Amino acid sequence: MILIFDPSFSALRWCNIEGENCSEFKCEFSPGWFDRVMKSIGNVKEIEAIGYVLYHGGEIIRNPVEIISLELIKKLEQCVKFDPERNDLTLKIIMQCIRQFKEIKHILLCDTAFFADLPEEVSTYAVPYELREKGIRRYGRQGLSHQWAWVQTKALAEKNICNAISVYLGNHTNMVAIKKSKAQETSVGFTSVEGIISTVSCGDIDPTVIFQMHSTGMSFRTINSILSQESGFKALLGKKSSLSDILSKKGSSKEIALREIYCYNILKYLGGFISSIGGVDTLIFIGEDINQAVPFIREICCRLRFLGLKLKRSVTKSGTLFNLTTKDSPIKVFCLKYNKWKVLAYWAKEGLR
Repeated sequence: MILIFDPSFSALRWCNIEGENCSEFKCEFSPGWFDRVMKSIGNVKEIEAIGYVLYHGGEIIRNPVEIISLELIKKLEQCVKFDPERNDLTLKIIMQCIRQFKEIKHILLCDTAFFADLPEEVSTYAVPYELREKGIRRYGRQGLSHQWAWVQTKALAEKNICNAISVYLGNHTNMVAIKKSKAQETSVGFTSVEGIISTVSCGDIDPTVIFQMHSTGMSFRTINSILSQESGFKALLGKKSSLSDILSKKGSSKEIALREIYCYNILKYLGGFISSIGGVDTLIFIGEDINQAVPFIREICCRLRFLGLKLKRSVTKSGTLFNLTTKDSPIKVFCLKYNKWKVLAYWAKEGLR
C-alpha cells in the first residue's frame, strides 16, 4: 500500500492505493486528523511508502520526487512562505507521520519542480530586479501531471516525440510546452490565477483592474476572493458551473458563448507555445473525463488544420492512450485519461526505485 497526502484549502485529503484500487478520504485538519487516517489504513504493516504533495517549492525544491531527509525538511521550512496554508499543512503532516512511521520511506512530491529551470525569458516578469530577488516570477503548476503525461505518451506513442504541448482540461485548465523532456513554457504564472479562464478564476487580466476595484472601496482580500473564487465560468454564467457543463453542446446560449471564450483562450496559448518552442510534433490532452472532452478537443484541432494537422474520422484507442490523428499527420494528437491519485502514486513509486 502507498499512502498519499494531498492538502487543500478546505480539507485534508489522502488516498490509500493498492494496485489499481484507490480509496480516497478527507477530513478537517483538526486535532483528531491523525486518528482518522490511522482508522482508514487498517494494517499499518502494509504501508510501503507515504507520499506528500508540496504545491509550491519556489526555487528551493527542484526535483519532482525526493526521499525526505532532515536536510530536505529544512528546505521545506523555507518553502512555507510560497503557499503558507497548504505548504505549512504539508510540513505538519510530514512531521507527524515521520514520528509515527520511522521505518517507512517518506517521499516528497513537488508540483512546481518541473518548472524550476524554466528559461529566464519565460520565468521573468518585467518588474524591478529587487522584486525578482524576492521571488516574484512565474512558477507554473501541475508539473507532476504534465511530466507524467509526457512520460506516458513517450512510452506509448509509436513515434519519437521532441516538441510537445500538454493541455490539462479541467476546472483549472492549464498547459505546458515541453522540449526534449524539459518544460519550456507554462500558462500558469506566479499563481494559478494567471493563464486560461477557469471555473472560478479570471485568467489573464490587466493588473490595474485590481486598483480600480480597490478604489471603489473593496479590500484586497475581497478582490483576491473575487478574481480567484468568484470569476471565470461562475461569473460569466451567474452560477457555479463545472467544465462538464461547458463541454456539453446542449447548453444555454450563455454556455455556448462561454465555450467559445474558453476555446479561444486555449488556442491563443497553443499558438504562442508552438512559436516559442519552434514548432510542435505532439499535442497531449489530459483530463478526468477525457471521453466527454474528445468532441471539444476535435474542435480545437480543426482550427489547427492550417498547420497540416489531420484528424481521423473516428478515435483510435490504444490502452490508455487515444490517437485522434492520421498516420501522415505531421502533428499527432493524443488523449490520456487522468486520475490524480494514480499519477501521484506513479511518482511515489518512482521515488522508491
